[in-house]
Amino acid sequence: TCALPISASMSDALFIGDSRTVGIMEYAGLTEANYFCDVGMNVFKIKKECVSVPAVGKVTLDELLSNKKYGKIYVMLGINEIGYPFQSVIDKYSDLIEYIEVKQPDATIFIQANLHVSKKRSDSDSSVNNKAINKLNLELSKFANNKNIFYIDVNEKFDDENGNLNSEYTSDNIHIYAKYYKEWRKNMKQKTS
Repeated sequence: TCALPISASMSDALFIGDSRTVGIMEYAGLTEANYFCDVGMNVFKIKKECVSVPAVGKVTLDELLSNKKYGKIYVMLGINEIGYPFQSVIDKYSDLIEYIEVKQPDATIFIQANLHVSKKRSDSDSSVNNKAINKLNLELSKFANNKNIFYIDVNEKFDDENGNLNSEYTSDNIHIYAKYYKEWRKNMKQKTS
């Protein structure tokens, strides 16, 4: 398959997520897309929150999905849910995906794997560690039907040889440096073409 050119339009794209999606909004250069994201966002509060969406205003997810037709919807949630009862997270995530399908039946949904954390963070945190992230990502990957729902994983781009977020890419052991979000964009566009 040919890769989408990096300049391919994302004007019909919506990104839903937490602080890592805020990073995509601020640093990836995909300014024409819409973003329903907030630091600390999770699947338990996603349908209740009012979020300030650039060029749209303060809206709920329902309002956003009801007022614009999207071709591509990227979802990345899960890191803030680690520590909650596992099955309740999976059930809520599943509900969210079904809800998006109902609201946007013509959209292609891309479930993005949660980025790993650094070895330092993973080794020192009994909840938020790469074993838990891998378990979550594995379950999320099962939502993909490869028809209208796809699973994409950019971890290979940022991981070290042991499957941890490479310490060269992060200062806080969880988020990548701003300058690497353009690499994320490139990788994401290759995977979604």
